[in-house]
Amino acid sequence: MSETPEKGDSKKGLGRGLGDLLAQHDTDLPFLGAYGAASGDHVDGIPASAGEDDSKQLLAAISRHLKSIVGSTLEGEDDSVEIPGFLIATISADGGVQIDMTGDNLPLVLSDLSAPGLVPIELADDRSIAKVRIVQWGLESRRLLDRHCEFIKTL
Repeated sequence: MSETPEKGDSKKGLGRGLGDLLAQHDTDLPFLGAYGAASGDHVDGIPASAGEDDSKQLLAAISRHLKSIVGSTLEGEDDSVEIPGFLIATISADGGVQIDMTGDNLPLVLSDLSAPGLVPIELADDRSIAKVRIVQWGLESRRLLDRHCEFIKTL
């Protein structure tokens, strides 16, 4: 003969409660603690789970990419790269590489600076100055630099 819960019994047998789920979490997923806490602070513009690339390696990637587009007009030092009069890329104290772009009527909108891997800093109302910090190298970072270099070539 099977036992059925009484009407006054708090356990109805209809499912598991929050306590049961929390107990299962502690039992079934202890390996997650082996990975440690998330590294770094959350950066606006990218998910908290996304990491940052090493700033020096990021600047080197930006330098190689820009050099492939503009060639010998690129100037550089250990902590910065420049297309004179149009773009300066410097290692940021906050992590990543800050890109300062200048030009008359830059072909950018704020959403261009808010893509994954980018942290928007400033876009002037007249679009003569745009500042963004690249924290992760990827398609959106390359696209932003490509668009600015195309703009430079039209001048």
